Amino acid sequence: MTDAAWRQMAARLSWVTAGTFLVASVVVLLLSFNVTAAEPTFAPDATFVDNILASFEDQQARWIQDLGSSLLFAVGFAAIAALGATLRHVLGRDDPRTMLTTATFLLAGAIGIASQLIYIGGTEVATNPQYCDCDYLAEEVISRAMIRDVINGISFWMIDGFSVLFAVGLIAVASVSSAAGSMPAAWLAFTRLVAIAGLASVVWNRVAIPLLIQAGYQDLDYGRIGSIILFVVAGILVPVWAAWLARALGTTSAEPAT
Repeated sequence: MTDAAWRQMAARLSWVTAGTFLVASVVVLLLSFNVTAAEPTFAPDATFVDNILASFEDQQARWIQDLGSSLLFAVGFAAIAALGATLRHVLGRDDPRTMLTTATFLLAGAIGIASQLIYIGGTEVATNPQYCDCDYLAEEVISRAMIRDVINGISFWMIDGFSVLFAVGLIAVASVSSAAGSMPAAWLAFTRLVAIAGLASVVWNRVAIPLLIQAGYQDLDYGRIGSIILFVVAGILVPVWAAWLARALGTTSAEPAT
């Protein structure tokens, strides 16, 4: 393939990343604030099991949108993985830092895809409206709720793993591009900003939230705060970065690849 062909492929993958992350993040934000789905209601005299069943019904009502956002994120993660391999041919195959970009983007993308598939499969089974018509209904419902919590925990940790690896890859991309002078200086600064924002989101999830809860701030709506952070990073910063990259690849010139 010529250098122009590699650049065109990288630009297309960048546009896919921008579009999928933007739309998926908007859907997550709207669901989090009950804009596109009704807010779940819990009766004052409901039992613990009744509340779990109500939450499952709410999840089923949101399922199509939830599924759609997860699948879009999975496509976006796949585009990032492919982008890592493609950028190696664009930025310079002889620079060892491009190998770091390729490795981190590929691994980050694979982890991201797995996180969404685990979430989709686990949530679909855990919130299935078919229950045991027997004396063990309460036990089954509580078990499903615990399974759902475990699945969410695994998925969230995997997404944080993606964020760390993607941030490392972004820093490597900025370093290589800066040395080669192949990308605009403003884009390089923005790339580092996206990396820092991704790492900051991980610090929020894994350090700040446990400390705040331990300090007595249990009443904060961490779910909605997390959705806002997700929207800022995945719904604004990453799409802008990817779209900017696609535009830059289309306007910068390069010699044919050997």
